[in-house]
Amino acid sequence: MTCPSPYYANSLSFSPPAATRSRRAESRWESISFLMVWILGFSIPWGDMVSLPYDVQASRVLTIVTAGFFAAALWRRYPMRQLDKPLWWMLLFVAWAAVSISWSIETEKSFRRVLSYFQLFLNVWLIHQAIRTTARYDKLLLSYIAGCYVAMAGLAYNFSQNITKGDGRFTAPGFDPNDLAVTLVLGIPLAWYLAFRRNRFVWFSALYVPCAIASCLLTASRGALITLVICLLYPLMTLPKASVRALLVLVLLVVVSGGVLFTVQSEIAFGRLGTITQQITARDLNGRFDIWERGLAVFYEHPLAGVGAGSFGSAAGAIRSADLAAHSMMLGVLVEHGLVGVTLLIGIVASLFFRAWSRARDESRLWVLTLLGWCIAVMSLSWENRELTWLLWGLCVCCPSVASRHKRRVKSAWRTNE
Repeated sequence: MTCPSPYYANSLSFSPPAATRSRRAESRWESISFLMVWILGFSIPWGDMVSLPYDVQASRVLTIVTAGFFAAALWRRYPMRQLDKPLWWMLLFVAWAAVSISWSIETEKSFRRVLSYFQLFLNVWLIHQAIRTTARYDKLLLSYIAGCYVAMAGLAYNFSQNITKGDGRFTAPGFDPNDLAVTLVLGIPLAWYLAFRRNRFVWFSALYVPCAIASCLLTASRGALITLVICLLYPLMTLPKASVRALLVLVLLVVVSGGVLFTVQSEIAFGRLGTITQQITARDLNGRFDIWERGLAVFYEHPLAGVGAGSFGSAAGAIRSADLAAHSMMLGVLVEHGLVGVTLLIGIVASLFFRAWSRARDESRLWVLTLLGWCIAVMSLSWENRELTWLLWGLCVCCPSVASRHKRRVKSAWRTNE
């Protein structure tokens, strides 16, 4: 019997096996899902500049779309990661906020706030599911930096048009100056971390540092100035082990920073920045002390469970100021969620610090200082319901472990032996 022609035999196997096609489909859905998460991380730093009807931020709609892609990936049996401890703390915090609707003094506001919390937790979960390699982790950090550049562009536009917001302060369209300044400052450690890693975006990340410093000064945000000091500790801590190339880049950045500051010095409200000590001594801080005293009075009346999610303004302010902000994340949570809510919030932050501390040295320093800068900033900002807070939490949770980093042989470019 003659053997069939090899061409005839192979013609039956031209199409890939079903298992191979399935793996390709899973990989394609996985890549699309990560791309959507990258776009989400990119959009959050400048989300205040774009608002849809009914004051809905575009990034919140993008979260729903991204979740839809992940649902399709899960339908393709894309394996899910188990929740880490910080995510369990976040989930408990969101659940407690949902329970608070039952005793809230503003049921409608509490319901909207709980929906917002669920969306923010969904952001963290999507990031946690999407980042499974060191390369993807670096790319998502880069998305944050790229998004901050967009916010800087908005600030630059207002600066060119001489559009100020009281006391000669500049900001991007739709942004509060303090929110913008802290958003940009918190990106400095991340940009410095990326700048000295071997990738094609070294200068894109390195130039972010002087631009962020100049932007912070243009906003004349006193709280962001203190956060800036904390965030600049990370670049300084890397100097003892910096290579010659890294030192040259640092010198160049210092020169560029000096040139930028010299160019915009006449527009910086140095007088306002110099009143930090005076404002604290006078117990003013633009009326924050009065708000904090009123908030504490409400807490004393509802110490355990609080007045309900999103109800701070109604509880501590007059009727005309129902949307009054706490100007302190800790106080806002204390009033709205009571001691139980503050305990859960402390659990989130403590678990994030513990996770950062257990990473490799460079990553540990990065996130310990970034979280510390964030803690300083939220002492005067109501950021428990802000997407940037939960984005930073998600990035910290997904910080690669020591084992995975050594396994992939990923090294920092500032090592002296390189």
